[in-house]
Amino acid sequence: MKRNGFLDLFLVGTLISLILFLTLWVYFPGLAGPSLLDDYSSLRTLHNVSTSPDLAWDYVLGDNSGPLGRSVSMATFVVEHLWSDGTIATSKLVNIAIHLFNGILVTTLLMLLAKGRGIPLAHIAAIVCAGIWLLAPLQVSTVLYLVQRMAMLATTFTLLSLVFYVLWRASASRTVWRSLLLLACVVTLVLGVLSKENAVLCIPLILLVEVCWIQGKSPVSGESARVHHSAYGLILLGVVCLLGFLMLNLTVLEAKYEAREFTLHERALTQPRILWDYVRQFYMPDIHRLGIFHDDIQISSALFAPRSTFWAIAAWIGLACVGVLVWRWPAGRIAMFGPLFFLTGHAMESTVWPLEMYFEHRNYLPSIGLCLLIFSVYALIAREWGEVSKPLLAWLGVYILFLTLQTSSQVQIWSSAPLLAMQHVNGHPNSARANNELATHLARVGAREGALKYSQKAFNASNEYDAASNEHYGDYILRNLALACIAKAPLTETEYQELGRTEPERPIGSVTTMSVVIKLRQSDACADFDWQGFLDHLGELYLSDVDSSRASANMWSAFAMLANAEQRWEQAYEYNARSLALSPESTRGLLMQLHFTTALNKREEADKYIQQLQGLKEAGKLNRGEQDTLALYLEK
Repeated sequence: MKRNGFLDLFLVGTLISLILFLTLWVYFPGLAGPSLLDDYSSLRTLHNVSTSPDLAWDYVLGDNSGPLGRSVSMATFVVEHLWSDGTIATSKLVNIAIHLFNGILVTTLLMLLAKGRGIPLAHIAAIVCAGIWLLAPLQVSTVLYLVQRMAMLATTFTLLSLVFYVLWRASASRTVWRSLLLLACVVTLVLGVLSKENAVLCIPLILLVEVCWIQGKSPVSGESARVHHSAYGLILLGVVCLLGFLMLNLTVLEAKYEAREFTLHERALTQPRILWDYVRQFYMPDIHRLGIFHDDIQISSALFAPRSTFWAIAAWIGLACVGVLVWRWPAGRIAMFGPLFFLTGHAMESTVWPLEMYFEHRNYLPSIGLCLLIFSVYALIAREWGEVSKPLLAWLGVYILFLTLQTSSQVQIWSSAPLLAMQHVNGHPNSARANNELATHLARVGAREGALKYSQKAFNASNEYDAASNEHYGDYILRNLALACIAKAPLTETEYQELGRTEPERPIGSVTTMSVVIKLRQSDACADFDWQGFLDHLGELYLSDVDSSRASANMWSAFAMLANAEQRWEQAYEYNARSLALSPESTRGLLMQLHFTTALNKREEADKYIQQLQGLKEAGKLNRGEQDTLALYLEK
């Protein structure tokens, strides 16, 4: 018996090691991949920690990616920069390590759920199902997308909390150990929320574990019925509170959609289609469509527009009806655990909140439910007909190999920025972002005409598909200006004077592309461009009157920075004055105006700004960098 136990343990350990090694081997080429999108906005300044460790806490506590700051996730990036080279490859390796650890946690959770239920080869089945989750191609755009470590860590702590809860329910003794398990469940829940806010879904997931799988069974006398009934009560209370919140805040939610190209009603109609697409992409992936750009998805404007909206909603209603019918049987509740886990995991990011329509990384936690469905079906079949357990596991092993080949090809694409750009355009030819990304890569290799061609496709797509934001024509011209500069073939006067021909009352819409243009000028990356002529053109568009409402405060400030780069102090001063008219308490704007008044030798006005900034300093409203900048002018 002991010998068999040792062999079983050896087999389990070997199989886990093989799955983890296979996952590491598949993902390893992805270390050479690029940074993407939010990586720049969230992580671009972290390199400062290496030279100024005293800034570490500022980065940990100062992130604004979510309402709670996501300090745990940011702490991992800070530690990484303090203790290593802080390269992209290192960050991606950390992400892969977290993914492997999460695979171990999924395995552990499945093993704990199967314990004592008489499931043949339950440990092997748990490892195989966890392997499916680890090697699903849908996970690539989470693991190799640096900033999605936030989603990964939220999943880590959610899984830990679930594991601790199951261990607490399975523990027979009322000891300190049992209390520590419950405390660990709460602590990991808090750490998960501080990694990313959707980890709060751990609470309803724990309730689902209780009612669907544990089903009130407990080795502790008197605890079974109490906990089980409490779980149902909390689920009912949660549903009532959620519905009440939505009813009371419906108008507020609808108002938040003003910045989107779709409404709350359209989002609610579209998400059922997207959820089924997530399911399909997990089980039978269409790898050509995988990636981070899905802004070409068709928005559902009515129940039959498109017609697939009706069938998607009908299928979810049908699944709900099946769930109600089978709920009376324990086996039915086990079978429904996976789908309910999946839907609960999407309850925040795929429902009424005004987020973008489609992102693959939203499935990192919910897709565990899709693996639970496989595990649950296996458990129910193998417990009734034990002789089919080995063939079932063999076929699941073949399925893992199929997924591995698909994931491996995706990782190879993610290891190269140009390949990834071409993959995105090939899979989503009508995606504004995909076309824009490819235009940037073409510009970097000097293909000016190709870059401008795909830039135009991006502009056309942005105004055709509601899932993408309608791009302002002026922003399109600015992007062309930046692309042409990067390609070392700047726009001509005729080309850049297209700016303002459309919507002259507000020639430029967003400050984002303007910031790229400013960086190009500051780095002297486009010396052949007619910067003086371009600034003259901007002046004609924006300084012909004193109306500051033609642009945002940030846009006026951006114009001032561009004029400053050309040492056109008077023009910079005029731009920044309009910025301060809209945002008079902006410390950045005040410091900039102090700089311009000093350059123009407007001593009295400069002294006024110094006094105002000193008052803000005494009130504790200047950060360390702003205080240092002010000190430079006090010394003059």
